[in-house]
Amino acid sequence: MFKQITDLSGDEWYLIVSLWIFLIFFITMAITLLRMRKDDVNYMKNRPLDDNDVAGSEAKYQIEQP
Repeated sequence: MFKQITDLSGDEWYLIVSLWIFLIFFITMAITLLRMRKDDVNYMKNRPLDDNDVAGSEAKYQIEQP
């Protein structure tokens, strides 16, 4: 099995590189999420339910009544 991994031709390098990129990205995201402060998590958790946020995405779609 290891001999097949070490004897890679041209196309298999793309598979190995894409696997490494995938693993590095998700490991980095997991570490980032595990190191987040509790306050930041609670802020983002309540963000969709917060009606007092006037700078959100809803503010740019409000139509003024004449």
